[in-house]
Amino acid sequence: MKISLNILHYCLYLIQVKLHLLFNKINPVLLLFKIPSVKKRMKESDGIESPTEWYNNFWNDKKNGFGTRFIGGSLIGIISFAFIGLGIILVKIISPELVLNSFFFISMGIISYLICYFLVFKNDQYLEYFNEFEDWTIKQKRKYVFGSISFILLIIVLFFFSLLGFN
Repeated sequence: MKISLNILHYCLYLIQVKLHLLFNKINPVLLLFKIPSVKKRMKESDGIESPTEWYNNFWNDKKNGFGTRFIGGSLIGIISFAFIGLGIILVKIISPELVLNSFFFISMGIISYLICYFLVFKNDQYLEYFNEFEDWTIKQKRKYVFGSISFILLIIVLFFFSLLGFN
């Protein structure tokens, strides 16, 4: 399970990096970085030589990047949706008259956070897996990314199926 979560986390990271670079093509804010006075001010006040490179590093840094934090939250959310969906289906099968309260949803979120923390985030374990996974071939990366997207779609379908009910 540990390796599977880390693969999912790495694939989410790859997707986030590709989307970031894609949106850089149409991002009007990046045009500001081409203005000489803005470049000069960023260099003088913050010591930033290349504003575009700084912006990309802000999003894509593996350890402290904003995108990495975002996909960490997404990973916790995906696992939460899986547990909530499975829990709702299980409760409907065992005891259909039972109504779930907010305690169930909060506890599933906490359990998801703890699982992700201990298997992925604790002591930045994911960085070791990121270094290991970087050696994958393009074919392997595509296979795992498509598998991760399929898994996420399966979780979404499971969650909405659980909400529909089957009486």
